[in-house]
Amino acid sequence: MHITAYLQPERTYLPCTGVGRHINNILLHLSQHQDIEISLLVSNQYFDANGKLDPRTPLHEFDLCTYPYKRLMTERLWKFCSLPKMDKFIGTTDCLYSPVAEYVPVNREIPMIITMHDMHTLEPNLLWSNSLGHTWQKWKTQVWISKVFNRVDHICTVSNYSKQRIIDLLGINPERITTVGNGVDNSFFEIADVDIKDWQAPIPLPYVIVIGGLKYKKGGYYVLEVAKELKIRKTSLKILVVGSSEPSLIEAANTLDNVILQGIIPDDELPKFLRMATSLLFLSLYEGFGIPMIEAMAAGVPAVVANRGALPDVGGSAAILVELENAAVIADILINLEKDTQLRDRFIQLGRNHAKKFTWNNCVDRLVEVLHKYS
Repeated sequence: MHITAYLQPERTYLPCTGVGRHINNILLHLSQHQDIEISLLVSNQYFDANGKLDPRTPLHEFDLCTYPYKRLMTERLWKFCSLPKMDKFIGTTDCLYSPVAEYVPVNREIPMIITMHDMHTLEPNLLWSNSLGHTWQKWKTQVWISKVFNRVDHICTVSNYSKQRIIDLLGINPERITTVGNGVDNSFFEIADVDIKDWQAPIPLPYVIVIGGLKYKKGGYYVLEVAKELKIRKTSLKILVVGSSEPSLIEAANTLDNVILQGIIPDDELPKFLRMATSLLFLSLYEGFGIPMIEAMAAGVPAVVANRGALPDVGGSAAILVELENAAVIADILINLEKDTQLRDRFIQLGRNHAKKFTWNNCVDRLVEVLHKYS
């Protein structure tokens, strides 16, 4: 079977977000299936002098189908006009597949599978749902999303929570949606058994790690409230923040000597940073999946996460669920995980066992079933 996969290259450049990890790992593992061949449909604006994709993407060696238009403008035209048609650019293929919610129009009857990672642009009850920016995004999404979902043959998503939100918000038949999930790189599982006593920590131990930077939508404000509570308790526990942060939250963090802004780190360093933490603090206000939570569990680190979005669904009983507004309670949990070895070991074991369910091979197996059904 030959699959033509639509690619937004920037999202796959390392280091990348959860959606980028999904794209990279799904396509890399899909290419290893013996009965599947893959080519990538890409705008030629992304070529280097050698006709290759930027080496920052792990997909730069894949075979390419190219179209001669700018990506963003082309995607807008696809959504609103179903033009330009891509038949002459994709050649012969058995299925069109997009690991994001982008519809590729063609004249031929070629099955089309897309992935919807979350429904945040249509959610009515988020803190920012009534903001001008979100209202504008919601209107734009409402214009195209039902048309696109009706045109494609099947919709994949990453969690049962996201599947249910697609059903609730758009009235899509559940039989048209498959939860393929997300996985965890082997490096996180492998590092869980490594003895770290001789490692050089990025900051003096002990520390809690925050992944994704300090951003309002990722619960950055609540992280700083927890940091203040830790200071009140005069604990040596610090909060190490990995990833880019918003300026106003950077300014606020700089007033707290127990918050360390590490910035962006290479993907291959993240397992080590995680492994040395006493816990993960993940207070995101909305997630369609929550990859950092499962990565922490795989690495042998307890995950303290917000009781929001897909996090309870994906984390199950292995996650320590907290209410965002209870900074004092969260601080106590973090301190107990650092001090109480038995408590920490219990959640480490729960997390490691839970994380074993989330492998990229399992995700691809579920996707392949969908591809075979429609191709």
